[in-house]
Amino acid sequence: MTKVNLGGTGWSVWSDALLRTTGFPADGLDAFAAPGAAAAADDLLAGHGQAEVFDKALADAIAAGAGKICDIAADPLFREAVTWQNPGVLVALDGLVAGGPQASRNVRRRDRERAVIRYWQRYCAKNETIGFFGPVCWVTAGPGTAQADAGHGAGRALEVRTGPGLLRERRVFLEGWVMAAYADHLAADPRVRRWWPPALQPHLTLRERELLRPMQPPLALSPAEAAVLARCDGRTPAAEVVAGLARPEDGYLLLERLAERELVTWDAGLPLGRDAEQVLRERIATIDGPDLRQRALDGLDRLCAARDAVAAAAGAPDALKVALAALDEEFTALTGAAPRRRDGQMYAGRTPCYEDTTRDLDVTVGAPLLDDLAPPLAITLVAARWLTAELAGAYTAALRELYDDLREDSDAPVRLADLMSLSQGLFWGTGQRPADAVAEEFTRRWESLFGLEGNDTRVQLSAADLAGPVARLFPAERPGWATGRLHSPDLQICATDVDAINRGDYQVVLGELHAAWPTLDCDIFTAWHPDLDRLRDELTADLGEHRVRLLHPASWPRHTGRGSAGLTGVTDRLLGFAAAPGADPDRLLRATSVTVSDEDGDLVATASDGHRWPLIEMFAGMLNGLAVDAFKLTTPAPHVPRITIDRLVIARETWRTTVADTGLAAITNERERYLATRTWRGRLNLPDQVFVKIGTEVKPCYFDLTSPHYVGVLCTMLRTAGDDVSVVISEALPTPEQAWVPDHDGNRYFSELRLQITDSVPAGGGR
Repeated sequence: MTKVNLGGTGWSVWSDALLRTTGFPADGLDAFAAPGAAAAADDLLAGHGQAEVFDKALADAIAAGAGKICDIAADPLFREAVTWQNPGVLVALDGLVAGGPQASRNVRRRDRERAVIRYWQRYCAKNETIGFFGPVCWVTAGPGTAQADAGHGAGRALEVRTGPGLLRERRVFLEGWVMAAYADHLAADPRVRRWWPPALQPHLTLRERELLRPMQPPLALSPAEAAVLARCDGRTPAAEVVAGLARPEDGYLLLERLAERELVTWDAGLPLGRDAEQVLRERIATIDGPDLRQRALDGLDRLCAARDAVAAAAGAPDALKVALAALDEEFTALTGAAPRRRDGQMYAGRTPCYEDTTRDLDVTVGAPLLDDLAPPLAITLVAARWLTAELAGAYTAALRELYDDLREDSDAPVRLADLMSLSQGLFWGTGQRPADAVAEEFTRRWESLFGLEGNDTRVQLSAADLAGPVARLFPAERPGWATGRLHSPDLQICATDVDAINRGDYQVVLGELHAAWPTLDCDIFTAWHPDLDRLRDELTADLGEHRVRLLHPASWPRHTGRGSAGLTGVTDRLLGFAAAPGADPDRLLRATSVTVSDEDGDLVATASDGHRWPLIEMFAGMLNGLAVDAFKLTTPAPHVPRITIDRLVIARETWRTTVADTGLAAITNERERYLATRTWRGRLNLPDQVFVKIGTEVKPCYFDLTSPHYVGVLCTMLRTAGDDVSVVISEALPTPEQAWVPDHDGNRYFSELRLQITDSVPAGGGR
């Protein structure tokens, strides 16, 4: 893979980039717009309108919206999307369709209408990689094609080719928890379980006849315990582990006791990601006894056949519903377990399988676009480098204090496991952390650049003017740790179409900068890349070999099977610091076997095989998340204007308030609620199209404040949240008219372009 220069900034961009898109057209958000009702309401509130004019306009808008809701509820694509996420909602959709747009709008009817609107805004507005309503697309960042437009002799800003359909490929996968549940069901039969490989917990180390544990004295073992634990390597089936004992049956009992004491795991040892099915097949293949093995394989094949039937139902919502129900029944019949986790939740519900797709689109991002974005992006990247350096400095100092405390308490070598156990409060919890002070200082320095006034709605800045002040405010020589070299911005291009972008008629919004987070290293994305080895080699080239990755406990935040790392290098190590599933024995680095020492003033971690790392690299997986959270360009305030550097919007216009201050939660009358919402909008000077993030919700929702139907959803959400809950409103940018991603039929879709950018300066003086 070759990198592309980010203009003349010294930063470089991976030639592989990602385009995340919606699966429903952007203009779907306009389905409920009611500008006539909004104008009549505003006139009435201003004292020069007539009540009867407003009442008619409102009634017309409600009736028109009800008709559109019925149309959406009957739409096969919408029904298919809802079926994937929450099949129980289909009852509401059927009720809406059966009643028709003229049905009485009682409480149940309005609840059903609100459900449709909430799903609809998500499918039209959110660039989520999920199902056919959130397809992903790998794109190329390069110098552009030889075909040049006037004014762009180096090539076009974007080259785009649409395929004949929305999707190029779609696949259905069984969830990792389904594989684990079936494996556990099989293990209920001791004749099967003896073929599952027991493994010493990944954070523990066996040293002759004692077990090293974090923050505890070594655990003395009996000769039998030590002998058994020495063979619990995560590869060897239990039957072979106990084979050398005089009484193998006693060995199984011993394994049971070790598992109960949480010293070993004794299960199928499945990884969290998409390899779980293949690993389980390999485990089943080791079962001795053809009948027992075949029964286990038959059950897995039944699950996979039910999964394949779901995949075959693509595009047919009724058939999909039947196939999903059949998979549920098959899963329960095989395992006795419920086929749902967090059922009914809009963002967290988990069914036994999920679908991911790729978009039928080819895109090349050319040099003209990258060159335009290079100066303003470089401003943010310089600050991101400083952020990683400051975080590394703060945590190096804090870890040094803990190290010195441990050295005072004992002459024994300091073990990494003890240091990690003591340091957890530095990274998590409610107390003040080193990261908090760094984040506050980072934002304070940023805001000093802007000169914000209380009544500003727009702040326009120049990258050329900012370059000097930014270099003085953020004077870091190098990133703080290896992954601190990589930053992933999400860029949302605002343009009417591809031609407008190639004419230079566009603006770009920085949705988020994932500082120090190589976001392309994720199974949800890498599963679709045509050359995974090339992508993996590029990451290794940037970060060096022998990278240390955290082996995450099952409850670790931000860690799911779909979010597992997809670019683990051949020399990468998995650091076991707590009980965790999915340890690869060939990569495992046990924290209790790693010592920490002071070498010429620097803290160094040394593995039992002699390999050494700067101590800060042991904590890189934690620091990455802190850097993402700390990269905030403005402090929370009642109002923050839109801030733009050249043509890059780095902060959308934003308002902050509480549920109580909106004055909307207690109003249930539809007419009065609409007028109150228009009053609230005018008081804050909000645009009509906004995103609203209520503190009790997982993600922001899109609202059109001209629509009585959207207003109803908003007020209901506020009412159920509670008076003291925060409400953050941001302008909708891009707007539906500024969605440029096309399909073959001429529809346009929202999108975000994710780049992976590499700092030219290595961390810590190079590796």
